[in-house]
Amino acid sequence: MPVELRFHHVGVGVLDFEAAIQAYQALGHRLHSRVDDPGINIRVAFLACPGGQGPWVEILAPLGEGGPLQSLIKRKALPSPYHTCYAVDDLEAGAAALRDQGFLPLGPAQHAVAFENARVAFFFNAHIGLVELVESPPAWSL
Repeated sequence: MPVELRFHHVGVGVLDFEAAIQAYQALGHRLHSRVDDPGINIRVAFLACPGGQGPWVEILAPLGEGGPLQSLIKRKALPSPYHTCYAVDDLEAGAAALRDQGFLPLGPAQHAVAFENARVAFFFNAHIGLVELVESPPAWSL
């Protein structure tokens, strides 16, 4: 049975966390949650699309030096879309399906504070960049 990939969110890397949230709110997005994840040195906010239709927007900003955004900061490449994310029911099956399509895993699955400890894994594809899988993310609503 094929793995169902459900488009979940676009991650946007930024330098000014609060200003980015305000800019998306000015476009009609509604702030759902924010959390600091010192384990990976990132601040995260999730915003719902206007009218509750469409995928979420995830704002990612560094908490300090280092972390996954550091190479983009050094290249002065922020703000910028950072990754796309797909929800799956089974992370291992989703990961296998991506590997079969030539996506390269970037490390083992980890529990993500921003997703109430749901497991996530990241992959790279030379044609589209960074892709995240999240296993059974929380069913958020506003």
